[in-house]
Amino acid sequence: MLFKRIPKDIRYKGIANILIIGLSSIGDNLLISPAIKLLKDTYKDACFDIVVGPRAVDFAKGNPAFSNIYVWDKKTGISNLVRMLKDKKYDIVVDFRNSIIPFFIKTKYRMTFFKEEFFSRKFFTHESERTMKFFEPYFGRPAKIELYFPLSNQEISEYRDFFTNTNILTPGRRVITITPGAAFEKKRWDKEKFAKVAALVVSQFDVNIVISGNSKEYDLAEEIRIMINNDRVFNLAGKITFRQLAYILSQSSLLITNDTGTMHLASAMKCPIVAIFGPGNPLRYGPIGTKNFVLHTKRTCFPCKVESKCKKGFVCMEDVSVEDVMMAVSMILQAS
Repeated sequence: MLFKRIPKDIRYKGIANILIIGLSSIGDNLLISPAIKLLKDTYKDACFDIVVGPRAVDFAKGNPAFSNIYVWDKKTGISNLVRMLKDKKYDIVVDFRNSIIPFFIKTKYRMTFFKEEFFSRKFFTHESERTMKFFEPYFGRPAKIELYFPLSNQEISEYRDFFTNTNILTPGRRVITITPGAAFEKKRWDKEKFAKVAALVVSQFDVNIVISGNSKEYDLAEEIRIMINNDRVFNLAGKITFRQLAYILSQSSLLITNDTGTMHLASAMKCPIVAIFGPGNPLRYGPIGTKNFVLHTKRTCFPCKVESKCKKGFVCMEDVSVEDVMMAVSMILQAS
């Protein structure tokens, strides 16, 4: 039977082994983390394995929720992954990708997400909310939806020592993190504007500033650090692990960012956010939480696909001014 009806009382079915088929990017996997945590809380004694894309390994690596991590690289095809999984015996396969993988794996129950089912509602529904709606009939609904990225006590202790010894964490001085990069260049706010905002923040508040990013964004981060020209600014792009980044965000009073995976990580670490959006849709992919500002200009073409050509040259990113960002930054810092 291709589609076996999932019973409403599935939580009482003696589930021991669960496979999560996750998404391709870190940010997207963070958006489904509330659903993964709901499953983990429901089946506390079950063994969880996860499939992720190559760019999302850091989401699962080191996470105590997962016993095994499998990487699905579309460039190498699906056959190798199926070969690794076909002899496993899972009680539930939860497929967030709507792939064909669940139909090659031995399992009692398959849970898949068919986008057509949500098409009329999803355009302005946050992705985390949409996902939780699917699970609600089977597992109930948590009091509130929060992104989840756990750090162990040992990690917290190690990272605290590391950032203290490097003078990034200084007693009595707050930390502000900025993320000037983005997976798509058209999602990047102007680097000169980032530098101007950071220079104003470091001159008006007693803070250290961390510039985050991956190794490919090191040069961008270094250009901004040089433009700011202050010894309280640290370029950590490509120098720290994703889990170390999670810790520094947990200690940050604010993240100033483009539409990035780091934005969702900050949500998970309860860090206030000023997020700059252009062609993306903050109603679907914006930060979760209450201490956040999302800045974007509501042009008639909003929202659009970032990978599409723009006749207006993505002026939606240019429309966000330094003054707009500073107003949001000041409101958060003065309130905390």
